[in-house]
Amino acid sequence: MSSLLTIDQSQCTKCGQCAVVCPMGLVRVGSRGPRTVPGAEERCVLCGHCVAICPAKSLAHRGLPADQCLPLDASWRGTPQGLAKLVMGRRSIRRYQPQLVDRSLLTSVLDTARYAPTGMNSQSVKWLVVYETAEVKKLSAAVIEWMRDLMRQDQAVAGRYNAGVLVGAYEAGHDPILRGCPHLLIAYGHEADPMAASSCMIALTTADLAAAAAGLGTCWAGFLHMGACSSAHVQQALGLPDGHVMHGGLMIGHPAEEYQQIPPRKALDATWR
Repeated sequence: MSSLLTIDQSQCTKCGQCAVVCPMGLVRVGSRGPRTVPGAEERCVLCGHCVAICPAKSLAHRGLPADQCLPLDASWRGTPQGLAKLVMGRRSIRRYQPQLVDRSLLTSVLDTARYAPTGMNSQSVKWLVVYETAEVKKLSAAVIEWMRDLMRQDQAVAGRYNAGVLVGAYEAGHDPILRGCPHLLIAYGHEADPMAASSCMIALTTADLAAAAAGLGTCWAGFLHMGACSSAHVQQALGLPDGHVMHGGLMIGHPAEEYQQIPPRKALDATWR
């Protein structure tokens, strides 16, 4: 019996699907059912494909507790039309209602994003939830201070970012950086992780759609991200752990408006080979 896999011999049909879907090629199926190859424990990425594919539910993985494997019914895909409406109807929200979002609702959005794909199933995405609105305002101020520095030190870059316009709007009492949002979701990872940037962006996109489905509004925090990549002052304001970097963020809150139509987009630009 494999130390990594446990097989219910009374249920296993030896169909071999667990071996077919293992991305690392670690499962073999013989006369006694599935077994892992030598070295599997070190190479397994805990993706769970072997457990998820088993039609007889006869396979258990030591690293994936059975009570944490959620059931999946035939309706899980929803409909193409429903997903298309969600994607097309989602807008970048730049005006928010003042009330806070319940912490449990934000947690549910992030719980959904936990299932977004990551490189080699590293699941290395980390989140900073800036829940207190006063802390959000401090981050806006830090980005504005970075833009003031740009205007003093590098007019060319400041011009590309429209720093003068943004600083002027901020000084007039507006928040062109984080748009007065009540909360922020910031995805970050270790600076040495080559998968962190793409994994964080996928997780953020997943959270973006999960938030829309929950009735929340979001907007990508692009200026904050640029500041975090360029300014020690903004990095200090973020306060991420040493050796970690921000890979993107979402403003999030209850939207001040509900949109009624889907504007057109550019025509599909795809090359087929």
